[in-house]
Amino acid sequence: MKRKLKVNFPQKSIFGFKILSALQSSIACYLILFIGAILNPFFGFSELQIIAGILFNFLLNISVIVLILNLFIRRGEMKKFKFIFLNFGLFIYFPKALYEIFINSILIYETFLKQFAPS
Repeated sequence: MKRKLKVNFPQKSIFGFKILSALQSSIACYLILFIGAILNPFFGFSELQIIAGILFNFLLNISVIVLILNLFIRRGEMKKFKFIFLNFGLFIYFPKALYEIFINSILIYETFLKQFAPS
């Protein structure tokens, strides 16, 4: 006998907005990744621009992780084949996003350590 764990997730966010559906999360996730791919080459070579690029990539990947988790929670809203077909690329990107968050957090830590360490 299979038991389903039923968890009631909230329907509104902390700020009172409606939480995105699975389809909306997928579209937003692909849009964020597309915008990130376009904007990443514009971060330059100076130290300040590199720090800005690291922080941008950190926030981009955290947003992607949150959207992927949301669409996974709301997967019942879509048919199984459509869900897998639409989100297969995002599921492949998920471990890469986790890795990039880890690497970017190390780079942020080292940068701030270097900036605020006593000389």
